[in-house]
Amino acid sequence: MKRTLRPVIGLWLMLCLIWLAQPTRAQQLTPEMVVDLNIVTAVAMQPQGEYVAYSLRVPRGADEKPGGAYSEIWVVPTRGGDARPFTHKPVSAYAPGWTPDGRAITFLSRRTAYNKHVQVYAIPLSGGEARQLSHAPRSISRYALSPDGQWLAYTMRTEEPAEVRSLKKQGFDQIIEDTWTRFTRLYVENLTTGESHLVTEDSVSVWAFTWTPDSKSLIYRASQRPFTDDSYMFTDLYLVPREGGPGKRIYDTDGKLGEFHMSPDGRTIAWLGAVDFSDPYAGSLFIIPADGGQPKNLTEGYEGTAISFVWKDAKTILLTTIEKTRTYLYEVAIPSGKMKKRFGDQGAIFRRISLSKDGKTFAMAANTPTHPYEVYWGKTRGGALKRLTDSNPLLKQVRFGEQETISWKGPDNWTIYGVLIKPVGFEPGKKYPLQVQVHGGPESAYLDGWNTSYSTLAQLLAQRGFMVLMPNYRGSIGRGVAYAKGDHRDLMGKEFEDILAGIDYLIDQGYVDPERVGIGGGSYGGYTSAWAATKHSQRFKAAVVFAGIANQISKAGVTDTPVENATVHWNVWLYDNMDLVWDRSPIKHIRNAQTPTLIAHGQRDLRVPTGQAYELYRGLKYMNVPTQLVIYPREPHGLRERAHQIDFCRRALQWYQTYLQPSSE
Repeated sequence: MKRTLRPVIGLWLMLCLIWLAQPTRAQQLTPEMVVDLNIVTAVAMQPQGEYVAYSLRVPRGADEKPGGAYSEIWVVPTRGGDARPFTHKPVSAYAPGWTPDGRAITFLSRRTAYNKHVQVYAIPLSGGEARQLSHAPRSISRYALSPDGQWLAYTMRTEEPAEVRSLKKQGFDQIIEDTWTRFTRLYVENLTTGESHLVTEDSVSVWAFTWTPDSKSLIYRASQRPFTDDSYMFTDLYLVPREGGPGKRIYDTDGKLGEFHMSPDGRTIAWLGAVDFSDPYAGSLFIIPADGGQPKNLTEGYEGTAISFVWKDAKTILLTTIEKTRTYLYEVAIPSGKMKKRFGDQGAIFRRISLSKDGKTFAMAANTPTHPYEVYWGKTRGGALKRLTDSNPLLKQVRFGEQETISWKGPDNWTIYGVLIKPVGFEPGKKYPLQVQVHGGPESAYLDGWNTSYSTLAQLLAQRGFMVLMPNYRGSIGRGVAYAKGDHRDLMGKEFEDILAGIDYLIDQGYVDPERVGIGGGSYGGYTSAWAATKHSQRFKAAVVFAGIANQISKAGVTDTPVENATVHWNVWLYDNMDLVWDRSPIKHIRNAQTPTLIAHGQRDLRVPTGQAYELYRGLKYMNVPTQLVIYPREPHGLRERAHQIDFCRRALQWYQTYLQPSSE
């Protein structure tokens, strides 16, 4: 009997070993997995450079009431080791920072056990209870500790006048356009005495601010009116003493403004801004003497886009930029503007860096094609970046489609770049269904990093046999100012031809079945998809229009950003050329429509109001085109709530699978 069992047992052991040696079966992404990813949203390097504090987006549980994701504060050592949480959901904490001595982490939170308003808190690095730093009577929106650690600056909306509150209680709550009763203003609190005072005595709305290195003054960006459009198009930079008073305008700038900082020696002010009022993006680096003078554009002629910066020392700026589909870190010499590349030709994609006090090391949130934002650490002199966190270990079991940057020729012989994701298990010579994913803005760009979310299906589609093209058509950032302005007065003209040329390039490569091409996107990408489903319907077998524009004339009259829409998108007011604006409206071409189209929209969208979705839906219904309209309650321009994100992701995925896969497969 023993002789009989021995070979059976041996065979059984051999099969077990073979089974154990097999790689773990690849996990397929689902809409739930994508929506529930943990994502690093902001990082703050400890001044001493030993730790990084970061905010982590964590999902709301399926058993919790509807709502958006939570935010937690975590800390990870730069020398390596486990990250540990300092706050926990369901109380969100965000905007991490440090006290100058590096002994405590600061953050914003509405800790209901202590205060119903959002306040600034500090929690010791060694652990313990959070201590409330600010004592504002209303919620704080932004904060910053002074470099000497003695003062806390913050922004807060002014209180509504008593007579207005009284009238509202009586039902007189009418809204009168272009009038307002509240501003966001800048305050400073003495951290020793707890006393606070108003800094910005002018009647302006403050959108951002920063301390001067000596802790005696603040620079702030403000507009005369407290509206979204004004925050984009009508702001200037001001300097004000810590004690308060009228702000001194630094320079009369035109157009959009980004971040701004004073040099460590207090002699120079730098900012990111537009080159003129019609420039779509605050992507150029300017400097000006702190005591006055003319600004100098240090990136004039640069064929990329600046997106953030920090002062390394009084003579050096570390500048983060986008070029084509990658991000780069440059050292910029001041005042010459000479640029020296430090990072970017390969590796992770990042948006900004947080610098240690000695300027030798930095932290950043960065992503790659196989994971969303995580914490990375590096040295300013160069070398490899080190990943410090792994917030989604399950992704190691996922098989991703191969991703690469490609280029092709568009109209006028312009070179157009984009990101291509091939299907998992790609086979040369086989023709695949194609989904074209169009970014919004249009002042944005797809980068060669993590590109999958509830509204950008990327790897979800690649795992299900689709090829995905993500084009950076003219009008995108990352190619210089002229490229970003390349669609002015020509929306859906040559910029859409750029996209068509990219599709044709893939067809010519033998990758794509021309009879199975779909398109989708949100906001401006939704507008593009609606244009594809009407004007160019013969080219597309499926479209997903999310928060998209159907009628440029009606949209221009109801959006919350009319000036930005007219000047940096169109560079023409519709009232001056209504024929052009109407011609570039998808609804004008509704009789050409034959593309099955899924339409989704947030009920409280002010940027692209919901009427745009209804106009497109009813036009498609009249033309007997397969269509579905989904309206998400409570949602603005984009979806916040977990259930809504999952629902849209499922619907879009099913839409492409239904209309782009052949019946034989």
